[in-house]
Order: sequence, then structure tokens, then C-alpha cells
Amino acid sequence: MAVPQLTLVPRETIQDKSVKAARKEGNIPAVVYSKGKPTKEVFADEKEIMRLLNEFGSNRKITLNLNGEKSFAIIKEVQKDYMKNRFIHLDLQALDENVKLSMMMNINILNRDSVEKGDYVLQVQANEVEIEMFPRHMPDSVEVDAALLRDKDNLTMADLNIATDENIEILDDKETVIATLSYIQEISEEESEEVVDAGAVPTVGETEGTAGEE
Repeated sequence: MAVPQLTLVPRETIQDKSVKAARKEGNIPAVVYSKGKPTKEVFADEKEIMRLLNEFGSNRKITLNLNGEKSFAIIKEVQKDYMKNRFIHLDLQALDENVKLSMMMNINILNRDSVEKGDYVLQVQANEVEIEMFPRHMPDSVEVDAALLRDKDNLTMADLNIATDENIEILDDKETVIATLSYIQEISEEESEEVVDAGAVPTVGETEGTAGEE
């Protein structure tokens, strides 16, 4: 799968405008940082950021294009004004292909419909997993197949699609439960009516007390 790309513009190219004015024109301030190197202050196009996040999510290696110079990075943090549905700032961490990267990745559960039938529902207990690898081995996504619950009681980190990849280390305990299948017993209409009727019938003590008051 192709690595998504984000085009950046040096901050000084729009230095005659305030950051607020730049944002109004769709230029979102961002920084690119890496260990031992100066932080680069840049702008990124808001529509391009939105397209990238909607299509690939944030936990993904991307290509940065800054004045024609390309490098790899991950989106470390996105600041957003949710009231106005606008981006405020973007933090990008440059990747060194020779240094291992530790990061949290979302767990995508596949085929939920194949096990969530009738009164059975999937209860998720872990949404993320921490992994470590060289940037070139970063997975596009981390997944687990809910259909495995047909033959076992729960899904664990050991069931992830990356669990057998020797280039990726799962830092969480592999016995950590991701999800289980639970049975939810619904009360029938007849049972509900019986409960209501039972509550309406006075007890012996209540009957005697009423008679004594008269």
C-alpha cells in the first residue's frame, strides 16, 4: 500500500500574516521534530490534513514533502476546535529508519456481525495496543478477527494479525483480553407483566395494617 503524503510549506513563506489569519485561509500551523535536530515550523493545508486523516487515520507512516525534500513521519498530535470543527495545530514526528519506534495503535475488530447474533454481543475491553518496530516495518493497521470467538472464549493480543510478525514487538502482555462474547438475557413481556402484577398485590402485613386503621 502506498504511503500517504502531506505537503508542507515553511512558516516564513507566510510570515506577513498572523497565524490566525493563516488558519482562516486554510493554512494550519504545524511542527516537525526529531531527536537531535532543530524543530521545523511549517504550515499544512487543512483540506489535505482532513483527507489524510479520514482516509488513513493518525496512526500511520506518512511522507512529508517540504520544498521537494521528502521524509517519513507520523502524526503525533492533532489539536482541533471541535466547536468550530477546525484544525488548530499539528505535531509531526520525523522518523529515523535506523531507530526503533514505540507507539500506540488502534485495534480494528473484523467480522463482528458474524458473532453478534441474537442475544450475543461483543464486549470490547482493549481498543489499543503498544508496539515497537523500525519505521519500515510499521503496519498499515492492527486487526483481530471476531470470528475466532466461535472456537474460543475471548480475543487476546496473541490473536492480532501482527502477533506472528517477527519484525514487530507487542509491548503489552499477549494474554491481555481484547474482547469477549457475552450473552444478554432479555426479559420477556410475560415476565415483565408478572413482575408488575406481583408489585401491585399487598403483603399480609400491609393488609392487616390497613384493617386496623379502619
